[in-house]
Amino acid sequence: MRRVARILSALAVISIISCVTINIYFPAEEVRSAADKIVHEVWGEQNSAPDAPQAAPPAQDGKTSGLIRSLFTARSACAAQDIDVSTPAIRAIKNTMKQRSQELFVYLDSGHVGIGSDGLLKVRSTDNLDLKSRGAITRLVAAENADRLQLYKEIATANGFADKAGEIQAIFADSWRDQARPGWHLENPGGGWQQK
Repeated sequence: MRRVARILSALAVISIISCVTINIYFPAEEVRSAADKIVHEVWGEQNSAPDAPQAAPPAQDGKTSGLIRSLFTARSACAAQDIDVSTPAIRAIKNTMKQRSQELFVYLDSGHVGIGSDGLLKVRSTDNLDLKSRGAITRLVAAENADRLQLYKEIATANGFADKAGEIQAIFADSWRDQARPGWHLENPGGGWQQK
């Protein structure tokens, strides 16, 4: 009986330690999911790929003991972290970006603006644009990039990892590029441009 109690105690300690260890790491997958959702909200449905079918949960093995099942359940609960993307500041930034998106689409569609490898917008060319349009494109790109950078800082701060804004930007860069329309220009790591 004492041996069973020691084993159970050891398993409980291991379970608690694994929860602490898991919570220390940056929740990249949760941030990726939040990034995809935000890009979809900002750019709307016309830019998103169809949702992938959800995988069915694994079937429970009837032979698995309740103790083992509860340990894995506890670990999963500790590993899950809900990324907060609905503070007033984040909502305001998303709303501003959404209102600006239709104006940006004109320049993204024409190829005057492209999505950089860092996920920020870049003016690729001002050829065939009048002076007013050149000013508009510069203003739009600067405002959009400032909002994107502020968004990453706000998400990092709201979730308790303020020093990880750069990692959040890298994750968002993938989402902006993945959800770009066909025909938009994407910058490759070498600095060249290619159409999606």
